[in-house]
Amino acid sequence: MDTLAEIRVTDIEDGEPVDVVEVLVRQGDRVEAEQPLVALETDKALVEFPSPHAGQVGKISVQPGDKVALGDLLLVLEVQAASLPDGPPAAGADVPKPAVPEQPEQAEDTVEPLARPADSGRTGRDYASPGVYRYARELGVELDGVQGSGRHSRILKQDIRQHVRSRLHKGDAGSQAASGALPDFSGYGETEVRPVTGVQRRTAQNLLDSWRSIPHVTHFDQADVTGLERYRRQLGDVVQAQGVRLTPLAFVIKALAATLARYPLFNASLDPAGEQLVLKKFFHIGIAVDTPHGLLVPVLRDVERKTLVQVARELEELAAKARERKLTAAQMAGASMTVSSLGNLGGQAFTPIINPPEVAILGLSTMIVQDVHTDGGTASRKLLPLSLSYDHRVINGADAARFCAHLKAVLEDIWKLVLD
Repeated sequence: MDTLAEIRVTDIEDGEPVDVVEVLVRQGDRVEAEQPLVALETDKALVEFPSPHAGQVGKISVQPGDKVALGDLLLVLEVQAASLPDGPPAAGADVPKPAVPEQPEQAEDTVEPLARPADSGRTGRDYASPGVYRYARELGVELDGVQGSGRHSRILKQDIRQHVRSRLHKGDAGSQAASGALPDFSGYGETEVRPVTGVQRRTAQNLLDSWRSIPHVTHFDQADVTGLERYRRQLGDVVQAQGVRLTPLAFVIKALAATLARYPLFNASLDPAGEQLVLKKFFHIGIAVDTPHGLLVPVLRDVERKTLVQVARELEELAAKARERKLTAAQMAGASMTVSSLGNLGGQAFTPIINPPEVAILGLSTMIVQDVHTDGGTASRKLLPLSLSYDHRVINGADAARFCAHLKAVLEDIWKLVLD
């Protein structure tokens, strides 16, 4: 007997909405297990949501332009009862229901109310996930006063942030900052209006939240990488024959993992209440990648267990996936610390913004060639500028100085890194 399985949104951050970019199937289509059903744009990438079962597409509940959150219904799938797993469904999984051909609309309507009744007597807590409720409690926000923007008026984290911002701006409504209005620039000359992508919009909000909530301090230094560069060029032809380009960034990533092992405070996360530190025993390094769609941060996992060639190869693969918007949510989660490299774009220093819940971020600027005086005359040295931004609630200036000193020592004595 056929069974109706409700396919719901899973595997995204609890409470955060995502955009429906494209519906990849039509009602009546036959689909196979793992076949993409819809394309969702998260705050980091474009993700194709796969079907957990083979079956026939029934009622589709979303369309391009909709916003959905964890647990929202995407569509109903008619599947063979024998193909469903035995036992009760896991939390967040699709929930099968017996097929009712006479009244297919009722299967969805019984899941949750279509609107938030004004006189139901319910509180905002009934229309928010536990994670969102906890977030509101940490900020001292009563959900009854928050207007939800999710499906069926569900309250999302962004609604709480907007509510807090509106309270901060209360009494200043006449200002441009409060109203968010721009003057009409077309009166001064030719203009062009270009929409901001979803990734850019959410990245901007995350950076703003980080800057407002974390006391940033940036420590600047330079590492003499003359020996590193000489060794890298010696290996260049050998590694290139394996189809890999060995960049300075691969060396920095390995050195950073070794330094995090020595200074575990930088490999930590502070809980929102500021009462506990989570010290991580793994070394996963996030890499900020500039793409036409916005800044994406794929993560290299278990860096300490990989060779330089393995790190370099994985760097190329992840950067290519980022530019093609093929990164999965799992490939962008769980970083210990992030590296933001300007490469050869220019500049000698900058202040990178921390990527919460991390407590530090390392910025790399363009390498500097500098002549120095030695006993034998003058020699050229290659210096790599380092910009270490850190959360001053967790890390003090002395910690940062020691961290950078150790990172420099590893980069400047390449055999410490190669033989590690």
